[in-house]
Formats: sequence, structure tokens, C-alpha cells
Amino acid sequence: MDIKMLDRVKKTISEYNMIVRGDAVCCAFSGGADSTALLLCLKELSEELSFSVSAVHINHMLRGEESDGDERFCAEICEKYGIPLRIFRKDAAGYSRALGMSEETGAREMRYEIFNGLIADGFASRVATAHNLNDNTETILFRLARGTGLKGLCGIPPVRDRFIRPLIECSRKEIENFLKEKNESYVTDSTNLSDKYSRNRIRLRIMPEMTAVHGGFPENISRTVNSLSEDEGFILSEAEAHKNDDLRTLHPALRKRIIINFLRSHKLEMTAARAEEINSALTAENGKNINADGNRLIQVKNGRLYLSEKTGEKIVPDPLNIEKEGVYPFSSDRFVIISKVNGEKTGCGGIVHKNLTTTVLDYDKIQGGILLRNRYRNDRIRPAGAAHTKELRKILQERLPKDKRGISAVLADSMGVFWSECAGIADRVRPDKNTKTFMIIEVKYSRPL
Repeated sequence: MDIKMLDRVKKTISEYNMIVRGDAVCCAFSGGADSTALLLCLKELSEELSFSVSAVHINHMLRGEESDGDERFCAEICEKYGIPLRIFRKDAAGYSRALGMSEETGAREMRYEIFNGLIADGFASRVATAHNLNDNTETILFRLARGTGLKGLCGIPPVRDRFIRPLIECSRKEIENFLKEKNESYVTDSTNLSDKYSRNRIRLRIMPEMTAVHGGFPENISRTVNSLSEDEGFILSEAEAHKNDDLRTLHPALRKRIIINFLRSHKLEMTAARAEEINSALTAENGKNINADGNRLIQVKNGRLYLSEKTGEKIVPDPLNIEKEGVYPFSSDRFVIISKVNGEKTGCGGIVHKNLTTTVLDYDKIQGGILLRNRYRNDRIRPAGAAHTKELRKILQERLPKDKRGISAVLADSMGVFWSECAGIADRVRPDKNTKTFMIIEVKYSRPL
């Protein structure tokens, strides 16, 4: 058995205080090499460190029989080692479409929703994921390509809330050798061999080239990450200590961290553009206000940041399930009217009012239930007649002034957004000569009596 790797995992758990006596640790178990090694390490250390081990497997239903085979493998391994296992079968593709995300991002969101549920219902006090040294390196390279700051260069945190990464300092080679010594098999996800996904291209193309430049590439990146994390920790502590100071007098790096922490603490969208907008406002005249999310204002006064409710505004209501025709209040300044018309009794033909306040679509092309809600950050839509999908956020930027972008009525089904007041209908629900039932959507911008 590879004692060296087991010792490294034990040291990592201790260094970051990942597990305490009496914890119920649930391993996110896909059946791949990384998660199989993690499960076996946790099982081996559980008695010595006095914690219990369980596992969760999520069948994303993306690869047909191959996905089902992975599920069976995980069940067999857990039975072999006497480890309690929970299995979830979830349509990751449908989930991703409904949220307007890529399958890669949507599947991750779905997994963490399940993990949080396991913690909430008491099945686990910690969830261990199998992120390793190579994953951390790939993440850093991906963020560099996309553009990031110091925090992004710190990579995957060993501990985040109730989520722990005991393999974060183990290389993939160590993991494979560990399983070989244990004479334990594992499954290989066929999608990992394709360069369809960005991370796979980094893993399959860039990582080998960087390792050829220097054989200690992943380990060297890890040492760099540790150094950057120390710097990040110091800056964050200084930001906390000076958050109530006149931000105009602080170093730009410190001021930026305070702005980002302000946005994060109030659960506001954190983008480079938003941070720069606030930074610029700090040097402007007093009384400068910035639209935060449609309901609240970021006020800049005397070099300090404040958040306040807009006068006369109300928070956008929770998402509503639309089961019948009717008038649905959406915000304090608008409501949505939904009606259905038999195509044989009307001359409807996909008419859309020029300002998108009245829209007609094919009701029978809607998939599953209907939800009326505000725009989500990652919503996408392919407008009727358009060749490609587009982010609703960008459509808003093109069509609405800044102070009107925070609230935007959206209708979504199991396939994602099919109507938005700022973009009209999706091409997939556009009426045609075979349409039998029309849905008419009207937005009114005056308060209903």
C-alpha cells in the first residue's frame, strides 16, 4: 500500500482542520480514480481519527448505459467495504437547460444542491470531494486564460464551509499508484477523454506540455498557491480592519477588496465592471448612487459605501408557478397578464408589440411547468428568428438603461427561458401554421387597482 499518500492525506486533514472527532463525512463518489482513492483513504483513516464514512453517487444520466454502469460500480464498492451509500438519478441536461447554463456548470450546481441537502437533513456533517493537485493546477490555468485576480490564483480552497478536499495536495500519479497498490479498480468517464470541454483541453493538451517544460510543474504550482494564499489572507485581514475608513485614502488593492467584500456580503453581482463602477464613484462628488439590483441602491458618501432600499420599491416576489390564465403581480411597478386563445378563433400569427410588452407564442411548444420569475444571472435565450442563443444580461444592456436592468420578468419551462420582457419569445416557441393554441403575454407598467 502507498503509505506515503495516506500520510499526506492525514497531514492535509490535520493542517486544515478538515475533520473533527465525531464528524459524519460523506464522500462524493463518482467511481473515478480520484473519488475511489478518496473513499478508501477516508475508510482507512476513519477509525484512527474517530469519524464515520458514507458516500453519495449522482447519476447525471448524460451517458446512458455508461452512467448506469458507473452507478452499479459505486454500489459494489460501497457494499464491499461496508460503506453506506445514497444514490441520486438526476437529469443534468434538463436541469442545465432550465437554468440557462452549460451542462458542465449546471451539473456542478446540481451536485452541490444535493450535497447541501445531505448536510441539511443530517446525513453528513462534512462532504469530501476528490479535487487533487492536478485539478487545482488545471483550475488556475483556466482562470488565467479567462482573467482573474489574486484570489482566483489561489485555486481550489482545501476547505469551504462544510466541503473538504483531503486529496488537494496529492497528484494524479500518486492516486493511480495508490489504487494499483490496493489492487482496486475504478471507472473512467468517456467524456474525460474528449476535448469538448475547456478543462479537458487543459488536462489533455496544456498540462503535458507544461510538465515537459518542468517535471515538477503541478507541485511547483502548489507551492506558488500556498504563497499567494498567505498574501491573500493578509490583504483580506487588512480589508476587514479598514472597511469603515474613508476608502479614498486607502491603497487601490485594499480599496478593491473592501468593495468586493461589500458586494459579497450583500449578495450582489460581483463583476470587474461593477467593482470599477463603484471605485470610480468613490472619487466622484458626494451623493452618488448606483443601482444595485433593481430594489436597492449602493450609496457612496464621504468615501464610504452604504446600501439602501429604493424609495417606494418592493423586493421582487418569489418565483410563481403558473398553472392557469390570470393576472400576476411581478413587482411594484408591473404585472404580467397571461391568456390562451384557440388558433381557429383568432387571426393570431406571432404578433409582437414593438416594445415587447405584448407577445404571442405557441402554447403547445412549452415543455413542462411554467415559472414566472426574475432573470437569473446565467439565463440565456435564442430570440425568435435569431441564429444563436444569447445571455439575457447582454440583451438587457443593449435595450434598457442601467436603472431598469435589475428587474426583468421571465417565463421558463423545463427547457429554460422561453420568454422575457426584454427579449420577447424564444425561437423554439414561435407560432407557425400548425399552431393550435396561442399564449398571449402582456406586461402592464402601471399599478393594478
